[in-house]
Amino acid sequence: MSTKSLIVDYDFATGKTCEHESDQSAKDFMLLGGSGVYTTMRTACNGQRVFLLTDHMQRISNSYKQVLGSTLEPNYWRSLLLPLLKRGLSKVHGESKITVLVGKENLQVQFIELNRPTDSHCWIRLISGHREDPEAKDLKWVHKRERLEQLIKPPVNEVVLVSWNEKRFFEGLSSNFFAVRQIATDSVPTFRNYKVISAPLNSVLLGTIMKLVLRICEEDAISVEFVPQLEPELWAGAFVTSTSRLVLPIENIVFGDDGQYEQRLSRDNPLVMHLKLRVEQLMTEQSEVVYK
Repeated sequence: MSTKSLIVDYDFATGKTCEHESDQSAKDFMLLGGSGVYTTMRTACNGQRVFLLTDHMQRISNSYKQVLGSTLEPNYWRSLLLPLLKRGLSKVHGESKITVLVGKENLQVQFIELNRPTDSHCWIRLISGHREDPEAKDLKWVHKRERLEQLIKPPVNEVVLVSWNEKRFFEGLSSNFFAVRQIATDSVPTFRNYKVISAPLNSVLLGTIMKLVLRICEEDAISVEFVPQLEPELWAGAFVTSTSRLVLPIENIVFGDDGQYEQRLSRDNPLVMHLKLRVEQLMTEQSEVVYK
């Protein structure tokens, strides 16, 4: 795919579909999307499959009910979106980031080249803040986070919201955040020497990759604690999860706007690397064929 994106537009009133190329980035596409809800997906297997498609249909259904007040089941969104996804994927090449915007009058789908992290590790910045109504993917959040996104400058990859007074963490602007602590030294295999620390599920947007990570933890008997104490000096590692990042280990944490204090973490914690590999291995298994 070129640097341009492809946008497919569906009108609810007429049932008509049209498409056009655009120079809009994924961020601009959402900022200009008006009011409504959104979800962001990714393809796998050279653009033939969509990763965690069923989870995204459920997300649209839940968010649409919370934000726009109407109940439409996931199967409704699946039957509506599958033809639009096939139409778009038939005209682009390689892996795509797919952003779906749903308003009261129309639905838009943007297909743009998937922007994978260029590094295997990242830096994050901790900033005071908390998402309102975190359980819905409301486009209002895209506008509110724009100011904080200006703090994301290399080498920082993401801003993670925290409460300094309560000494707790929440989530990233476009990701979920996890910390890792050591709980044993003699267990086998070594990744079970650690536990995952997550924000409570009702305090953050439960991202599709976050849900997958929690499923893996349950399957692999990895301990998960939902007590997000902000104590990086005790963390053995940390990572963020999102559609484009999958599981991205964190090697450095910058504190506050001025960034005068930093905390370095292990680049290759055994548990973080285990989860990263497991998610990557599940890309095909958890992806649905949309276009051949």
